[in-house]
Amino acid sequence: MARVLKTRTDFLSVSTDIKINELKSYLETLRNQLEIIASDYDHQVDEQAQRIDDKRSRDEFYEFSGEQHFNYTETFPRILLNSFHVMAYSLLESEIISLANLVGRKQSQIFEVSDFGGRNYLGSSSRYINKLTQIKVQDFRSWNSIDDGRHLRNTIVHSNGIITSQHIFDLARSHDFIDSSTIDFPSLRTIERLSITYEYCQNFLATLKYFFSELYSELATGDFL
Repeated sequence: MARVLKTRTDFLSVSTDIKINELKSYLETLRNQLEIIASDYDHQVDEQAQRIDDKRSRDEFYEFSGEQHFNYTETFPRILLNSFHVMAYSLLESEIISLANLVGRKQSQIFEVSDFGGRNYLGSSSRYINKLTQIKVQDFRSWNSIDDGRHLRNTIVHSNGIITSQHIFDLARSHDFIDSSTIDFPSLRTIERLSITYEYCQNFLATLKYFFSELYSELATGDFL
């Protein structure tokens, strides 16, 4: 049954939902295409290897091809999913900043979210909304997961996913996405970096849906939009 859109809040809520669904479809498409490319590459390698009669040469060929196989199955998925999480979090920031400013404009406020300062746009927007509506976004059931996503996003953006704090290490370990396959030369130390999983990306999108469902419900109750 189609949802009946009656208010501005209804339309904005549906718009946000559509954007999240688009990201979900984008994620599934990229993942499927990468799996197809990896499978095609392995098939081509096997076909070429069958034409090599000498076992030693064939083994060397497989070893040489292994690096690209690793890229398709490990490196590229890590880059893809880490980048996707940054994109998903950017949507969160964009939507909540827009909503906060709409709330302010309806009340004819002379200040906007940007006037609160700071680089944590999620926190600034949440405080702005709380100041004008008394809605405590930080008390939402989805808030902790959202804030965890912020910390992960910052690690990806500011240190290329390399884990530099115990907090991030514990967070990554709780989700089982620590990549320890990189070695730092010449120290030969293992570099631990984030390797966001497909399942986490799916769950984060679901969390975004729930978060905005909570927020729009509160905004509709108070007719703040």
